[in-house]
Amino acid sequence: MDIIKLKARQREGKGKSYTRKARAQGWVPAIYYGHNRQPLSIEVDNKEFATIVRNRKLTHVIDLGIENQDESMAVIKEIQRNVIKDNIFYHIDFQHVNMNEKVTVEIPVEITGTSIGVKMGGILGNPVKSVMVECMPMDIPERVTIDVTDLDIGQSVHVSDINLPNVTLKEAPEEVLVVVTHPTRETADAGVSEEEQAGTESASS
Repeated sequence: MDIIKLKARQREGKGKSYTRKARAQGWVPAIYYGHNRQPLSIEVDNKEFATIVRNRKLTHVIDLGIENQDESMAVIKEIQRNVIKDNIFYHIDFQHVNMNEKVTVEIPVEITGTSIGVKMGGILGNPVKSVMVECMPMDIPERVTIDVTDLDIGQSVHVSDINLPNVTLKEAPEEVLVVVTHPTRETADAGVSEEEQAGTESASS
């Protein structure tokens, strides 16, 4: 995984009036913290950060390049954004990482393919959208990709089924990531015409 450079600088002011002015000038308020480090109030370039989000590289190690810091490698821990316009960012939490030590981060679960079970009328469930993993910073995967093409009705994929090189999943092994279930009565009825339903009802009366 490559390291992404993001323009950042120490925040010069405080308060809502300052942050509003900073956002208007293209800067997003943020905090940079870590073990044995004093939290540092910073701000990052909005356009550059939006590009990271758009390119789905939120799990990459980021070089903040903060002035007067010996090094400022970090991972994104939290993003506060507008619930309607998700390209508007309010605040970002960056956690310092030591490139020689393991880090625990959250990565998304991505589903690909169309399962056999779904083609036969089953319902695909994806109850877990992300998982916590532990690994060296340069081994952080962008996502957990699960191909459900061969998944039939009644079958599921658990955490224990996932194998990522040099990565430890910090979730319970029995945690269900994806499952194909039988269609519910409501779903089955939705595919039956009114005439067919009427015929079935009269036949059973």
